[in-house]
Amino acid sequence: MRIVADPFLVADIGGTNARFAIAVEIGEKYAVRDAMVYRAMDFENVLDAATAYLDTVAAKPKRACFAAAGPVVDGKVDFTNSHWTLCGPEIARPLGIEQLRIVNDFFALAAGFAHLPGDSVLKVKDGSPMTDAPQLVIGPGTGLGQALIAPTSWGRKVIATEGGHVAFAPYTQDEIEIRNLISRDHPRVSVERLLSGGGLVRIHRALCAIEGAGCDFMQAHEITSAATTGGHMIAVKAVEMFCAILGRVAGDAVLATGARGGVVLGGGILPKMKEVFLNSDFLRCFKDKGRMSDYVGAVPVQLIITENAALFGAAASMETDN
Repeated sequence: MRIVADPFLVADIGGTNARFAIAVEIGEKYAVRDAMVYRAMDFENVLDAATAYLDTVAAKPKRACFAAAGPVVDGKVDFTNSHWTLCGPEIARPLGIEQLRIVNDFFALAAGFAHLPGDSVLKVKDGSPMTDAPQLVIGPGTGLGQALIAPTSWGRKVIATEGGHVAFAPYTQDEIEIRNLISRDHPRVSVERLLSGGGLVRIHRALCAIEGAGCDFMQAHEITSAATTGGHMIAVKAVEMFCAILGRVAGDAVLATGARGGVVLGGGILPKMKEVFLNSDFLRCFKDKGRMSDYVGAVPVQLIITENAALFGAAASMETDN
């Protein structure tokens, strides 16, 4: 087995947390080691967080790939859901990095999917994937990320998208009322306004307002925890609605992109409420497409359950040309 003795720095920079690790190529796969996670709110900028991490490891990498939660424009990211910005030239030199690549976080998730250990992925739904069709990678975290893995004559090409910012189309009366409440603060309600950590909080807050109840939870993890134990009915309803909307949005994305190669669910929220998600209306809403239900129903669905998936993706993205 060939081991390339040139470890490099990888990072997954989200709106809430920043994960760092040292990556090494082993044969045709990548491994990550010394992974650590930092809270974005504890650091003024990405450079400070990266410096803190490198101070804890023996490696002195000369190459790095950062996966960032936002669109990458000319090597710079203005984070969609964070006070941080990321600019390649401003961070590379102080870190001693000679080669730095910055990619969208869901680009990295898609690029690294094939490199994940087998126990990092959970089958949600069987299907009949088409090998000549794209795969959709989608998932809620601080935002709602989306990317495609498209087949080409020379392999697989990863395409980053900003599909989380398409407009939200309510389907039920509750969703119409929730959309109207959210629009008071956000006149254009995108799907990310509901399908994200902040989105789950908005759904819960709106349901409390609709039902005239007090709002007990202000953080997504509080809502998912209450829903998991089943002791708070509005939290349960909020999570059920969240999963149903995600199912419809993912199914619509399959129709829009022709992603009959499969759907891969990522992001930081679903693994934390795995059992609730697996017993939710996600699949029913995913497949409920009227005359196109058979088309979407044949698509397999998998869930990434490791928190370090984007680190593997950043490692894979270091060498990929697309």
